[in-house]
Amino acid sequence: MSSLFDDLDRLDLDAQVRRWSASDVQEAEGDVSEWMAAAQQFAARLQRDCALLSDEQWQAAARAWSSLLAAAERSTGAQGNEWLMRDLWLRASLLDAVGPRPDVPLLDAGPVLEWALEAMPMTTQAASELAPDWRELAREQILALRMIRRLLAPAKLVGSLIANHPRRGECEAWREVAKQLP
Repeated sequence: MSSLFDDLDRLDLDAQVRRWSASDVQEAEGDVSEWMAAAQQFAARLQRDCALLSDEQWQAAARAWSSLLAAAERSTGAQGNEWLMRDLWLRASLLDAVGPRPDVPLLDAGPVLEWALEAMPMTTQAASELAPDWRELAREQILALRMIRRLLAPAKLVGSLIANHPRRGECEAWREVAKQLP
């Protein structure tokens, strides 16, 4: 499996899909930079070609993307929400480019909002209490407050697509808190 990360920049989207759909990907090992490069190259190809994909290609790309991220997280850990953030940003950018499609998991705006809210490092109340004095906080607390803003950014990009989402009010509450955050 040592060749898994070779020539990523030379692979077109179909080759990326084939590579990350292979059954042995889930057992693959690699360092964080290799997995980041893999995710970056796959996302770049998908964003470049998204307007031209058939239904079958969308389904295959969605499965391969999920497989790549799952393998990366299994191999390296969550890396401070790195894999989640890459997933949220790819979904948001694809939704912005081609719009929602109920038959394509990557083109569903709901998970962008839901997963961001589920990953919040603290409650809105805790964030509100910490926000005014954020400069006095420990580094870990400051990073947690910054993560809130990072998690909200992809949801903001697809804001019009989640206007009727049941958790929209929760997102709005977080956006109010985020105005005070570093």
